[in-house]
Amino acid sequence: MKKEITPYQRFIELSNRRLLSALLLALIVGIVSVLPSYAASAAEGESKNYHLTTKSRTAAFAGERIVSFTLINADTEQPIQTIPNGATLNLATLSTKNLNIRADTDPSTVGSVVFELSGAQIRNETQTGKPYALFGDAGGNYNPWIPTLGSYTLKCTPFVGSAGSGTAGASLTITFTVVNKSSTSLISNIKSNTGNSYAQSNLAVGAAFYTDRVYKITSLPASLNGEAFIKTPNDDKYFTSSTAFTFQLGQNATVYVAYDPVATKLPAWMAGWQKTFDRIGINDPRISYLEVYSKSFAPGTITLGGNLASPAVGSKNTYIVVVKPDGATNVRPYVTAVRPVDEATNVHLDQSVSVDLKYPGGNSINGNTVNTTTVKLYMVSSTGIKTLVSGTAVNSTAAGDAITLSAALKASTTYEFQITDGVKDDNGNALVPFASRFTTTSVTPDNTGDLSGVSFTEQTLITTSFGSDGFTSLVVGPDHRLYAATSGGKIERWDIRADGTITNHVTISPFGSSRRLLIGLRFSPSATSSNLIAWISHSSPVFTNAPDWSGKISRINLNNPASPQVVDYVVNLPRSYKDHSTNSLDFGPDGALYFPQGSNSAMGSLDGAWGNRAERLLNAAVLRLDINKAQSQGLPIDVKTQEGGSYNPYSSNAPLTLYATGVRNAYDLIWHSNGSLYVPANGSAAGGNTPALLNGTKWSNGQTYTGPSIPAMTDVRQTQNDYLFRVVQGGYYGHPNALRNEYIMNGGNPTSNTDPGELVGYPVGTPTEPNYRGFIYNFGLNISPNGAIEYRSNAFGGKLKGKMLVCRFSGGDDLIVLAPSASNPNTITATEGIKVPGFRRPFSNPLDVIEDVKTGNLYLSEYYDGNGDGQPRITLLKADKPATSGTTAQRVASIIDTEVEDGSGLTVSVYPNPNTGNNLHVEVKNFSAQEAITLTLHDVVGQVVQATTLVTNEQGTGSTNLSLHKQQLVRGVYVIKAAGASGSTQTKLVIE
Repeated sequence: MKKEITPYQRFIELSNRRLLSALLLALIVGIVSVLPSYAASAAEGESKNYHLTTKSRTAAFAGERIVSFTLINADTEQPIQTIPNGATLNLATLSTKNLNIRADTDPSTVGSVVFELSGAQIRNETQTGKPYALFGDAGGNYNPWIPTLGSYTLKCTPFVGSAGSGTAGASLTITFTVVNKSSTSLISNIKSNTGNSYAQSNLAVGAAFYTDRVYKITSLPASLNGEAFIKTPNDDKYFTSSTAFTFQLGQNATVYVAYDPVATKLPAWMAGWQKTFDRIGINDPRISYLEVYSKSFAPGTITLGGNLASPAVGSKNTYIVVVKPDGATNVRPYVTAVRPVDEATNVHLDQSVSVDLKYPGGNSINGNTVNTTTVKLYMVSSTGIKTLVSGTAVNSTAAGDAITLSAALKASTTYEFQITDGVKDDNGNALVPFASRFTTTSVTPDNTGDLSGVSFTEQTLITTSFGSDGFTSLVVGPDHRLYAATSGGKIERWDIRADGTITNHVTISPFGSSRRLLIGLRFSPSATSSNLIAWISHSSPVFTNAPDWSGKISRINLNNPASPQVVDYVVNLPRSYKDHSTNSLDFGPDGALYFPQGSNSAMGSLDGAWGNRAERLLNAAVLRLDINKAQSQGLPIDVKTQEGGSYNPYSSNAPLTLYATGVRNAYDLIWHSNGSLYVPANGSAAGGNTPALLNGTKWSNGQTYTGPSIPAMTDVRQTQNDYLFRVVQGGYYGHPNALRNEYIMNGGNPTSNTDPGELVGYPVGTPTEPNYRGFIYNFGLNISPNGAIEYRSNAFGGKLKGKMLVCRFSGGDDLIVLAPSASNPNTITATEGIKVPGFRRPFSNPLDVIEDVKTGNLYLSEYYDGNGDGQPRITLLKADKPATSGTTAQRVASIIDTEVEDGSGLTVSVYPNPNTGNNLHVEVKNFSAQEAITLTLHDVVGQVVQATTLVTNEQGTGSTNLSLHKQQLVRGVYVIKAAGASGSTQTKLVIE
């Protein structure tokens, strides 16, 4: 509509314009009149006020600022609300618990922002590209965050430059609180199936607890005082149906059943309920208390069975029910599952006890509170007398979401496992005490089969008095000394005596006085006693809130222990919030260096136990380093893939590449003499989160996924198995990483049957990833298979030769023997440590093992104090029938049966042959011009003993001299192999 202007308004408007013109004229005259005097003042050095004025004007009219924070639905990528200072976010009323927080800036695009979150969870995050998300994003898809209940302070600061560089703008700080309070009734719609009445009340001392008796409560746990409970009829004490009554639960809650303590068997419907140490005192003339069991439930219909439902025996009092809602006041961690289950029978004598945990008031269990004083095992006599079992091994997982105990169990014996409230979460909340019982089998395992007669004698060489850092890797060097890497970054060295004991200790400090978590230690195939070249993997030395991108691969010269020379080859490898890091090393038959890079999360998506740190492109993978390619491009190779880095492992000239993906956290790997790469890997404990696979998403095979959308899962309560993989190039092994378009964990859930590696939380029909290769051996739950070797000597007449030994760090606490089939490398025969004398004490968290191939003796690192820095302990396992020197096992792999004729005319020749173990001349012919050739020397089982490279001339011919490592060679037959782009060929070499 056109605005009408009256004559009076026009008059006022013109008058105002004339007044404004007069004022402007006066201002100009004034400025001109003062310029001479201002110039004079400036000449006298009085320009200070001018500069201050200029600076304040710049600050007022330039610079970035944070204007607000927006709560994001990470499922839909849509905003939920602006978060004002002092806000309360109620998870019970939000549309999702998968959240993120976006910083809103002015201008809308800035150089970068830096988040600082403190309170119930701690997170520091730098974001260079939009959206500026507190918990990051993957290509614009917000990473999900399920917040821990409690209070928070969030500060965000914008910067002119990337990665928090340049001038800082105006920050914004807010506080907010996260709660989970339902607006609906906690308990409603109680329906009896017995014909007797059930009623709701509040639990208190003096309250009647039956609907048909006057007995009263005399005492109760403080944690349950005042909570809602359901009064039951004692006349239902003999009710045997599987359904006694139902009720509606309005929100997430823990349901407690207080049951008759004289019962000898519980009803089947109570399977999965956890026995606590709590009791509710009553004044019933027959019994004085009820024992409390607990289980967590989501909102919905809860069905509880009859007091004497099968196979219950012994109870003569009806149970009562207490319900406690999850919320800010319910912060104590608690057990959600135990293995073996409560009241289990026929338990194997090497079975460890493990529990899954939940921690509503924190992010994980404090591992320092998990020890033999807080986690105990008792032997229970037939009369109920409990005797504490000594010599147990106890640890928690790195994520602090499970606890495991191992012990030397006796046959046909009942045990009680206990966790006290001395165990606390990372915020100091005490665990709800827990207890369970089991009875062992009457069968005692014996050493039979092809390992009959294999035995070792144990001797402790290094005790915890040695220092405060555990030994992460053990190696016998080409100088026949024992080397031990430590969690603090040192390398300890000893001479090995003829009897296997060690002496002449030397400390080597690759990083001076600085600490590093040093895990991988492997001597170069070309190393000799006078040329001690090794390779190491290392990262930040902390185990909580470790800085990302702190992993490195380095070459180290150990010729002078007092001054080791370290050259970084790879820098800026990812590092998890906790202990998943750049792990052990092994050289492949191609001369490349292979190592596993641990994951940043439990199950592929952000989770609080792992610091809500997103997966990076190189996480959860077996990586391959082409050393020659790295050297040709200049060192070190910076492999940071985001947050300011741009490394592309898929590039044709990339020195570091993804050999295989989805390997969640493998501590070690073995290039076996049969040519296979075997990788034992740690699966996740319960509580992780998985990403969604949505219809229309680009999948890991490069195609568009056209199937039904697979929703993300949160707080997955299915603990994942630990597996042995036979890893092949390009394979996927089960841990999701959205940056690689890998979304499905392990074997998905493709059919309604039991599928290999399935995750039952997935809907039936969930496919596996296109390149999922599966596992070849299932270690089981909470085992933590770590250090691994192939046994190479001919001790015990060669019975162990070619078999793998794997340290079972948590469950088992032993060395398990894994034998690949000679005809099928995917077939594994396992022999538990309890069946081999000397392979199970149980050890105290065995982390790594190495063989002295001259004798067949083993050296074992016991990390002793669980996770973190550990404690040092080295145990000698002395072969009772040692290897015989000067002889060579006659089990010759097919690799040396005859010289290979590939039809291409490629040849390799060596002289002198036979050789006394000195210099060897090698010549290749008929390859392509200027072709890179890798020469590898293999022993009788195919193990690479030495390796080198050469480049052919224009005629496709090349030669080199190879200095043989006499101390690594025994008399017998070897194979030297030449491999290049044109193909490969090989010939025999005899060492006299």
